[in-house]
Amino acid sequence: MHILLIHPSKKLMGKEDPIYTNESLTPALGLGALSGYLRNKGVKVQVIDLRLPHRSIEDVYNYIEEAKPLLVGITAFTTEVPAASVVAQKVKARWPNLPVALGGPHATAVPEEVLNDYPSIDVCVIGEGEETSLRLLEVLAGRSADLSQIKGIAYRTPSGKLKINEPRPQINDLDSLPFPGWDLFEVSCYNDVFMVSSSRGCPYPCYFCTPSYLGKKVRVRHFRKVVDEVEYIVDSFGARKIQFADATLSLMEENTYRLCEEIINRGLNKKIEWVCETRADSVNEALLEKMKEAGCRWIALGVETGDERILKEVIKKGETKEHVRNAVKLAKKVGINVRCFFLFGHYTETIETIRNTIDFALELNPDALSFGLLVPNPGSQFRKMAIEGKGGMRVLHSRWEDYNQFNYNCYELENLPLAELKKWQSKAYYLFYMRHPIKGLKLFLDDAGYNYNLKALFTIPLMLLWNMISGRLRLGGVR
Repeated sequence: MHILLIHPSKKLMGKEDPIYTNESLTPALGLGALSGYLRNKGVKVQVIDLRLPHRSIEDVYNYIEEAKPLLVGITAFTTEVPAASVVAQKVKARWPNLPVALGGPHATAVPEEVLNDYPSIDVCVIGEGEETSLRLLEVLAGRSADLSQIKGIAYRTPSGKLKINEPRPQINDLDSLPFPGWDLFEVSCYNDVFMVSSSRGCPYPCYFCTPSYLGKKVRVRHFRKVVDEVEYIVDSFGARKIQFADATLSLMEENTYRLCEEIINRGLNKKIEWVCETRADSVNEALLEKMKEAGCRWIALGVETGDERILKEVIKKGETKEHVRNAVKLAKKVGINVRCFFLFGHYTETIETIRNTIDFALELNPDALSFGLLVPNPGSQFRKMAIEGKGGMRVLHSRWEDYNQFNYNCYELENLPLAELKKWQSKAYYLFYMRHPIKGLKLFLDDAGYNYNLKALFTIPLMLLWNMISGRLRLGGVR
């Protein structure tokens, strides 16, 4: 059984892939996990990442011609779905009978919409892809029943009808899975960051987030198994930077503490540095000290807003501003850099609440921060509210390639038009980094995954300046 796995690229649409951060070109963890699992089950796997400068659609054609795989599998976040559809169209134009499957968060959130909008995509893999993809290959190889018996897929029947099968149960024993198949990737061609996951799932129902395709139930790997993987990456690929992909690494405090101790006991803390995301209410000084000792350089906190009402009544994360203040204070105390993520455009957002967010960011004074624009992602409660027009919220289009937090044209509020939102986003950045220019410079010189790469040193300030100037012009002067 042969499968070709593809990471699509916007260059097939005549556009650039994301260029802002150091993690913009890291091998996809989802494809890594899937390729490692399938190979372990006896499947021959080829991975082609079209984002790499030297890779093109011709490489896809050549492999299909030579190996004749049973299935082409494409992974895609929402912004990558249009590019994925172009890959599918080009494959189908030459091999109309070769099945093409799409996996990832977007396919999981809106599988029926994907199949309706993109006729070249035959199957959507919903949720975790390992077992589902293997079952799909077995059906295509004639070793198993038909598609109707595969849990966790949506597909188009021979008559053209769309069908969504029952969900596949999640993989509870994550320790039974092999390590990602990083040797199947052109590792030397990526940024020097490897993704590692110590758990799957997120229990928090953030209204602006696409529901996790890994589920709400948090399943945790044994800390020794995780460190085994880190050691393997270090020994096999010379890795020096690790980015933990967990939604909240410190959520399971005891497991995280043991994970850090194991890293230290094996001496890996002298070989690697790592970054992670976490919740402000899930850290304490003892844990942060142990994380620092184990090589943690950065933690990222999703603060979202500096307005107490929105934080409590709209976002409902269960965190308070005091939680955030304490987490930032403790991280600074133990010597871990802290990055804060803020979002503009919340339900019931006003200029006053935006100012509250900016003031809170200035008060916290983290080592780095991001002011994103809220994105009406498919499957999120936020998108449903915006489509219904609650609070004057408006979805402006569904051109998925535009659905990024940084500079988009897909959403606005009646009282905060798009130009106004972009103006305040730019103003927030300038207010913070004009006060802390050294931090701004370090943001581009520090090669941690979340930070901006050198190419963005020129593009981002110019884009923000343009958004500020054009916003003022469109809105009739300075506010």
